[in-house]
Amino acid sequence: MNRTMRILCLPATLSLALLSGVSAPAFAGSDGGGGAAGPWPPQDTDGKYVSVPDAYYADYEFEACDTTIKVSYGDERELKYKGEKKDDGTLVIKYRGDITVDLTRDSDKATIDELDISGPFTMKLAADGLSAYLSGRGPGLVYAMSPAEEKAFEDEGLPKAFYFKERRLSGKVVYSSTDQKEVVSGEITHNSIRNAKDICKLLDRAKDDDHGHR
Repeated sequence: MNRTMRILCLPATLSLALLSGVSAPAFAGSDGGGGAAGPWPPQDTDGKYVSVPDAYYADYEFEACDTTIKVSYGDERELKYKGEKKDDGTLVIKYRGDITVDLTRDSDKATIDELDISGPFTMKLAADGLSAYLSGRGPGLVYAMSPAEEKAFEDEGLPKAFYFKERRLSGKVVYSSTDQKEVVSGEITHNSIRNAKDICKLLDRAKDDDHGHR
């Protein structure tokens, strides 16, 4: 799966880094049973929430802690989405449902199991495809994938990769083109989250706890 599409999907996987790229590769969707249901992301789902494509749950990676962090989906995989195409051409996609991930740091294999990222997430892509508004509530995982995103996080006093449990984080991004979706500028427009937890420090703690139980 294209990693920029992956960030679109992250409901916090915002899976979503929150201020990361968005793309729309034309692979099959899912009707809940793994069957093809059309291109992704959807243009409209008639006001209904439906299961995300099975391919959504593929492993992916991001760079943090001076190494690579691998993300694998956990036991909870109940994510659904609703797509709506507005009259002005804006595409709105909303995500909700229970979902967990496992994080593994490549440099030392420190692991966090079953991290809850079930916070609801909304993405609004402009009709010209060159800008988007992204908003998510905790619990969610957020990480920067471009210098523009890193600066937006730094300006807000946030780590490059972090986890938050509650409240809301929103932002706007501008893309270089409609195909590559490289973020050229971004800003956080709303931040009510508290106690954002640096992913690197959480992995350090997980490693120490693992050693303590051996």
